[in-house]
Amino acid sequence: MSGLHVELAGLSARHPAAQAGARAAIDNLSLVIQPGEHVAVIGPSGAGKTTLLQLLGAALAPELGEVRFDNRSVWDLSTRALQALRGKIFYAPQTPPLPPRQRVVISLSAAKLPALSLWQSLKNLIHPQYVEEVSDALTQFDLQEKLWDRVDRLSGGERQRVGLARALLAPAGLWLIDEPLSALDPVRARQAIATLLRGATARGVTLVTTLHQVSVATNEFPRVLGLRDGKLLFDLPGKEVTQEHLAELYAQFEFELASAAHTHVLAEMPAAKAEVRVGCA
Repeated sequence: MSGLHVELAGLSARHPAAQAGARAAIDNLSLVIQPGEHVAVIGPSGAGKTTLLQLLGAALAPELGEVRFDNRSVWDLSTRALQALRGKIFYAPQTPPLPPRQRVVISLSAAKLPALSLWQSLKNLIHPQYVEEVSDALTQFDLQEKLWDRVDRLSGGERQRVGLARALLAPAGLWLIDEPLSALDPVRARQAIATLLRGATARGVTLVTTLHQVSVATNEFPRVLGLRDGKLLFDLPGKEVTQEHLAELYAQFEFELASAAHTHVLAEMPAAKAEVRVGCA
């Protein structure tokens, strides 16, 4: 599966749960994402990051503007064509929708459903058909021993990593990942980002992720979008994002920037030292 070409033109949208008269979560936003690009989206709370992912995932229709995938207008597609398009998109929310009583092997293999027939899906539910692929995906997140565990036996961080591992099995050309590090310690966060970037590169997948950890975005991603109040404040190569850019983006939300910076300091430390530091706090 090759990466999808994405274009947003003059897009405005409100969050589905927004009250009447509430300001737009995304306000007149335009951008183009090339196939295979890796893009990080940063910004303070309420900037519209999750809403942007919902628009990119064809899960939310805009009030104004147009969303185009591979030069096709998403909301002009027939119902069947729209369903087919959604099957090419993998979306990982902050809280993975994993059935608590389900085995991890079944939950992960469900990521392959868009490419399976009804019979294949039922067969896999009764007897897992993709054990080797699932095991390999879990191994890349250091979770191979959880293959046959039930989801409700996992910790919050393990559950988040299982949700991310599903991307490696999905028949998708676009990965949309919402705050993938929110429940992970610094060492696991480093591993998760490296695995996602490596997996997207190997598959030629277009990757868009929102991040609270600003320095991870600027150091690891070739392109960073700064979003505030639904508007695009900057669209720059990660290495060109300056402290001045960040000061404007996080004005009156400096505490979020400071918290993210502290987390990154721990992430850069050797694992043993980081553990000692945390233990003494």
